[in-house]
Amino acid sequence: MLKEKPEFYKEEIRCGYTVDEKTKRVWAVQLEMLDEVERICKANGLKYFADSGTLIGTIRHEGYIPWDDDIDLVMLREDYDKFVQIAPDWLKEDLVLQTVYTEKNYLRGHAQIRNSKTCGCNEEDKKAGYNCGIFIDIFPLDGMPKTEKARKSWAKKIQFYWTVLYTWYRFDYYENATFFGKLLHGVGSILHIPMRKAYKGYEKLCTRFKGKDTEYVCDTVFIRYLEKNTWKREWFKEAVYMPFENRRIPVPVGYDGRLTAEYGDYMKPAKAPTMHGGLILDPDVPYTEYLKKINKETETFLTEKKVAHCESKC
Repeated sequence: MLKEKPEFYKEEIRCGYTVDEKTKRVWAVQLEMLDEVERICKANGLKYFADSGTLIGTIRHEGYIPWDDDIDLVMLREDYDKFVQIAPDWLKEDLVLQTVYTEKNYLRGHAQIRNSKTCGCNEEDKKAGYNCGIFIDIFPLDGMPKTEKARKSWAKKIQFYWTVLYTWYRFDYYENATFFGKLLHGVGSILHIPMRKAYKGYEKLCTRFKGKDTEYVCDTVFIRYLEKNTWKREWFKEAVYMPFENRRIPVPVGYDGRLTAEYGDYMKPAKAPTMHGGLILDPDVPYTEYLKKINKETETFLTEKKVAHCESKC
């Protein structure tokens, strides 16, 4: 499964940060999925680009940021929609494309590719019960309204719709639910709207400008960060291939403008916490085995607790 050259897996220090052999093995799983995206897009005339930490890593390190744990890609909405439609038939065995339409109980505004023979599992994955192998993220870039005022209004509608959507179908994940959250969840429970049907309304709002050559685009998944997430479409007109680990990957021709908009001086290393807090990454154990182990441990704990309670009452 791991196809990188032997020297790739050696522990090394990058920017004063130790990258161990296990991390390299996780990266290798992700790189295999990245190669699949390249193969599919090249064969079907689709464009994709490295983004976020992966884009910074490409420009600054010619590979992963040392403390990064995933790969982030973006596609303009037109290419994204084509990709998610064809990818399931193109992906190699054990690789799965996840969207709200391909996997039950999956609620995210972007797609992920997972390796079923590995584990990349967090609390939400475990509760939702879908495939939670090691993954890479693929985000859609959507066109935006012309004026700043219209963009802000549009963004607020998207953010509100997503808040309602997530509260309806993920309320049981909240540890400290607000009164507003409880109210929304109650309304959702009464309406009984199927999740995919409700999601289509959100998607329709995000893709309002699909097919139009708008001046600006954004990653609607992160619409709440509107100022940093408003980018010129011309930055994504073409792809430039640059070194990334042992291959070359596409970056947007306007990568400097895109990165400066969100990060400022992106060439200055600044270790930030991962967005995947609590993520269990294991390239050797299938997520199904991990979940069985967790469920068994939970069952044992509850049984022992019940026995102890009975004994104390006796």
